[in-house]
Amino acid sequence: MKADEYLNALTEQIRCRMARESVRDELRCHIEDQKASFISEGMEAQEAEEAAVREMGDPVTTGNEMDRIHRPKMAWGMIALIAVLSVAGYVIQRVMEEKVVAAGGYGWMSHWNLIYMIMGFAVMVGVCFLDYTRIGKFARVIMAAADVLLFAAVTFSAVMINGASNYISLPVIGIGYISINYLLFLTVPLYAGVLYAYRGQGYRAVAKAVLWSVPPVWIALRIPSTMTAVILSISCWIMLAIAVWRNWFRISRKKTLAGIFAAVAGVPAAGIAWYWFFGAEYQQERLRMMLLDPQGTGGGYLMSLLRQFLEDSRFAGRGTVSPDVSRIPVFQEFLLSGVIVYYGFFAAVLLAGLLLLLLVRFLRISLCQRNQLGMLMGSGCAVLFLAEAAFYILSNLGITYLPVFCPFLGYGGTGTTVTYILLGILLSIYRYENTAPERIPFRRGSRLAE
Repeated sequence: MKADEYLNALTEQIRCRMARESVRDELRCHIEDQKASFISEGMEAQEAEEAAVREMGDPVTTGNEMDRIHRPKMAWGMIALIAVLSVAGYVIQRVMEEKVVAAGGYGWMSHWNLIYMIMGFAVMVGVCFLDYTRIGKFARVIMAAADVLLFAAVTFSAVMINGASNYISLPVIGIGYISINYLLFLTVPLYAGVLYAYRGQGYRAVAKAVLWSVPPVWIALRIPSTMTAVILSISCWIMLAIAVWRNWFRISRKKTLAGIFAAVAGVPAAGIAWYWFFGAEYQQERLRMMLLDPQGTGGGYLMSLLRQFLEDSRFAGRGTVSPDVSRIPVFQEFLLSGVIVYYGFFAAVLLAGLLLLLLVRFLRISLCQRNQLGMLMGSGCAVLFLAEAAFYILSNLGITYLPVFCPFLGYGGTGTTVTYILLGILLSIYRYENTAPERIPFRRGSRLAE
């Protein structure tokens, strides 16, 4: 039997179409290696090929074994945990809203919150079944189009609310307002695809990769949404550092990583200096408060009030003083604080621990992926979520006021939808862990790590 006939019979046993190409290539390499060995021993080419094929075993039996190995798998445990956190987050928002309204404050929930959660969960499951590797082929085109559309939205269609051009109004289709800063988070997996496309190249490719990270951050600052810009920057720089560490580029790893870490430290320092000397008066005042007033860092009266509530909290159950939560104007951004105040630190630690467990698990799974695009895309999404969760926890502990959207505890339809889309991508990476092919080949002469 010839190699092509053998491989055709074998791959017909593999039900996952995605895996067939990579299995065929891998087994063909084994056959070619064994064929070359037989030729070196004096066999003719045709005889050597037939002998190499015979050593591979029965194609049906081997194909069934390959089908067992290269089969998509569902992360049912993580899906269940996502469902639990989704329901818990919705219930917590409802309970906290009732307490705020009972104390004389205003409510923020509507039937749309439940609809967004259910629709988002369904979208997540749908995205889980999509082939994420196709992003690697068209990442630069998609990301360029996304940058142009988002820039146009901010420039020509944005609605000014509370001093920020952060929303697009779509009342015709019943959606209402879409938050542009949350849409920017969708560029994180696209940026992983951009880095993937530059594998095997040198310093010029790294410079291009850095430039690709600028437009989303610049759009976030233009809104303005400083925290969105910070989270995007953290995610992109960490993805670039991972790519460099994994030898994706023909460069000096140590020098490049040193440059990345210097930029991570230098760019924020330059930004602080700019706002300190040339920023608007309110920006300079906010910066002075953050740097020179540690007791009122970033939140002033709001953080002081929140710390007063937390100081009376217990390990379990409500404290001795009934908190007047209506005094906090944006209590929907402090749901974890509400859990601490009304139910104790243990309940909050349990909730935050489950969230961090899910995100860290996704990060570990992503870093262990054999598919390099899946490795970097999953790492970027996980880092984004971890940054959001870390900043949210800092705010809810009264340390500093960092307004961010937290997965499952954040309020808003756009943030909820984007969160579930990114979770769907992470689940897709896990699902196709043993089947996803490397769609973009290495360049010759590269010294990239598989």
